[in-house]
Amino acid sequence: MTEIRRADPVARRQAVLFVVFGALAGALLVVGFERYRNPLRDWFLSEPEKSANRVKLVFFVSGVFLSAPLVAFAVYLWSLGAKVLRANQFPPPGYRVIRDTPVVGGQAAMSRGRGLKILALCLGVASAMLWLLLWRLVSIVREVKLT
Repeated sequence: MTEIRRADPVARRQAVLFVVFGALAGALLVVGFERYRNPLRDWFLSEPEKSANRVKLVFFVSGVFLSAPLVAFAVYLWSLGAKVLRANQFPPPGYRVIRDTPVVGGQAAMSRGRGLKILALCLGVASAMLWLLLWRLVSIVREVKLT
């Protein structure tokens, strides 16, 4: 008979709060950007000789806001995958779950651990690609402004 890890109500509450606060933070960022879009545009266009530096700054800040969640989630998935591989069990011992979850061991757990690490690598690569594309976009915008 397979072991079932029982749902932890505290973990469930924390997960719901995490999602709610994440959604609120995202909504506040969108509302803040919409509210300050015109002053930001005016600042951006106010001094043409400084626009190249401002383009870099805007793209850098955008890159940070877009890649930080990817990198944080990649670190979490890598850590979880490593714990699964060490314990040869999914979910690893001591991990709280938000719903009743059958504990998987052996080759199936090892496959899940490797899969989590591969997903973490993919997220890291996606973050790096985002930075490369933003860097390329900045160089294109600078070339267009110079001509």
